[in-house]
Amino acid sequence: MNLKTLHNININQLVEAFNQSFCDYIVPLKITKEQLENKIKSENIKLEFSVGAFENNKLIGFILHGFNIVEGNKIAYNAGTGVIPEKRGNKITLTLLEYIIPKLKEQNIVKIKLEVITQNKVAYDIYNKIGFEIIRELNCYKGKIHSEIESTFETRDLKNYDWKILKSFWDWEPTWQNAISSIENNKDIYSAIGIFDFEKLIGYLIYNPNNNRIQQFAVAKKYRKQGVGKQLFKYISQKNNPEFSTINVDCDSIETNGFLKKIGFEMHIKQYEMELTL
Repeated sequence: MNLKTLHNININQLVEAFNQSFCDYIVPLKITKEQLENKIKSENIKLEFSVGAFENNKLIGFILHGFNIVEGNKIAYNAGTGVIPEKRGNKITLTLLEYIIPKLKEQNIVKIKLEVITQNKVAYDIYNKIGFEIIRELNCYKGKIHSEIESTFETRDLKNYDWKILKSFWDWEPTWQNAISSIENNKDIYSAIGIFDFEKLIGYLIYNPNNNRIQQFAVAKKYRKQGVGKQLFKYISQKNNPEFSTINVDCDSIETNGFLKKIGFEMHIKQYEMELTL
């Protein structure tokens, strides 16, 4: 087995290994070349910070790492770890981590973040052994939206994001895949709508129409419980297929979780957000 960074990897080889690795996952996943390229762009995956295990030039395991600078600190994000089914049980993930972590330290990266499904005990135990610690629990939802409420506020497409205003609506910080940087990195694939009280923006929702995944939504605090959030979701359900998903909702946000359940979403998996200080 040969270990090396993925800076020269053929994208088709990576797609093949990705799909083989996740074909029997807790949440089975299959992606196209275009979807992987969008993921690399959105999550700022740096293939030179990513690592693969090769056997006879075949990619049998990998870790993809995103990169960002947050409050002056270089942060890496584990955007995907996979081992093809026939090669599991050989401690490949642990070997990949032990190989790449010193290289990330050399680049002055101070922290690695990731999410792991709580049911995935094998992966959790590996991360825990390396030194990752749980920083919060996250809920992931999917379902068909049902919202009959009518609101007197106006809904419009949102072309520009004033993040100072949008962030003022937040109760909790989005995880990496839903973060501001991920949206801005690949802005052209997302759709956004805003809801207005005359010319005042009072709520918004950003989603990916290609897979019906909601990236962010929030309502100004003083406009809550007035049908604003329900109107946003009703709008996208009428414009698109009514079945949507959203990942990594902070489980401590009673209001957000309660709202999603009320409009028809069901929680299907839970995740731990973990981080390792280097």
